[in-house]
Amino acid sequence: MLAALVKGDHDGVRDTIGNLSTPWLLVALAAGMHTRSLPRGAALGLAATVTALLGFYLVVAVTADDGHLEQVLRLNRRWLYSGLLSGPVLGAFGAWLNRRFTNLPMAVTVVTGLLLVLEPVAIVSARIVPGWREVIHWHLAPGVYVAEAVLGLLVLALAGRRLAGRRLAGRRLAGRRLAGRRRRTF
Repeated sequence: MLAALVKGDHDGVRDTIGNLSTPWLLVALAAGMHTRSLPRGAALGLAATVTALLGFYLVVAVTADDGHLEQVLRLNRRWLYSGLLSGPVLGAFGAWLNRRFTNLPMAVTVVTGLLLVLEPVAIVSARIVPGWREVIHWHLAPGVYVAEAVLGLLVLALAGRRLAGRRLAGRRLAGRRLAGRRRRTF
């Protein structure tokens, strides 16, 4: 709902920020991480996505000059249908992350960084891949996507740095343990 308020009813930077896809994907991912069951994760991701989309379009309908919810939903049915696919997929992926990784915050950080980087890649690809131009429009403010990609790269760099620091600390600890064992044997 906040995204709809930020988006407003005009083109430009606010419209682009309000239309970023990464937050929508993270909604489903976060919901799915509350379980280790893939089907439950898919159901939670779907529920979270549908709820978020309906809240978003409700605010859009209320704040638009001539907006009626039915009309707004009809005009945006492509994104509603997309949410019916992305919600369960990302929800199940969140459950899989919860099941697979012991350091869940680090896994989520890496996935978030990748999503932030990959959305601008998809937008740029829309200019290159035949047929995508009708699906993904570049009339939005490109600077927002550049900022999103830079943020994603920073998130990935910080995650990589933190992982490297943990590995180094683990090696030091293993070296100390080994050194302590050697001393005891003499």
